[in-house]
Amino acid sequence: MTEDRELQKQIAEEAQVDNPTAATPVVRAFQFFLVPLLIVGACVLVYTVLNWVVANPRSAGAWLDDVKDGGPNTRPHAALQLVQALRRMDKPDRSLTPDILALFRNTPEEPNPKEFNLHRYLATCMGYLRDPAACDLLLDAVGKYKNPETRAAALDALGTIKEPRTLPALVKLLDDSEGLVRKYAAFNVGAVAEKAGGDDRTTAVEALRKKLSDPVSDVTWNAAFSLAFFLGDGTGTDILKRMLDRQYLGERISRNDPQRELLESRAMFTACNAAARLKDKSFLPILQGITDIRKERDPDVRFAANQAINQIQETK
Repeated sequence: MTEDRELQKQIAEEAQVDNPTAATPVVRAFQFFLVPLLIVGACVLVYTVLNWVVANPRSAGAWLDDVKDGGPNTRPHAALQLVQALRRMDKPDRSLTPDILALFRNTPEEPNPKEFNLHRYLATCMGYLRDPAACDLLLDAVGKYKNPETRAAALDALGTIKEPRTLPALVKLLDDSEGLVRKYAAFNVGAVAEKAGGDDRTTAVEALRKKLSDPVSDVTWNAAFSLAFFLGDGTGTDILKRMLDRQYLGERISRNDPQRELLESRAMFTACNAAARLKDKSFLPILQGITDIRKERDPDVRFAANQAINQIQETK
């Protein structure tokens, strides 16, 4: 027994003296100083890279190359980034126009694309470039392509470019058989007519006035807005006032439309802007009611109504 106790005592003493798991000073220094330093260094590196990316975004030309040469997973993101890059430009880089036009022409149409419609993105790019050289292709696209998104984007691009020579062709589209085309034409005819003059402008005003009785509500709403906002014409004032009534809008927008709430708010917002441009004091009672949070739930609409009131009341 005495020998066993001596052996156990010896083993215990050796374990205390020679512990293989004990950390050395170098290991302790690594654990408590070098590891945190490496973590801080990695964070600084990540921050530096992200800061450089934000300060030095890729050029629109680089994104356009990705759109032209990228695969199906690359093109949608690149097209979106191209649109955003062009939108942010102080001065449009029209050297990109030929490549965008060529890509638009050479891309086969997909009548019903499930997720990605390249023609729509490219038409939007043409609008941001504001290059009149794109107008003929855009007008051709409205008549040639079947996809409604493509046709709508082409019309919006023409309204953004505002080339007066396109006005007669746009006016003809006010009588198109498709309500969607008439809807976008009604908005963009006014945008282009704002920059035009003479008989073309007069003809555009008369054509828009006729659309105030169109069977499609969206067409009449856009015609009334276009006349007021772009051309200072109050012929559609009664329609604009009705557009400030949610009950009226609710009766004309499908209850099954998932964007029904957004469409109502957008109609009211545009009517507020039209009222502000007309500076018509007869709008004031309606606008004042909209500023009441108990009557109007959308803060953006209430803000637009307040802005319109301020602009109208500034009129001497």
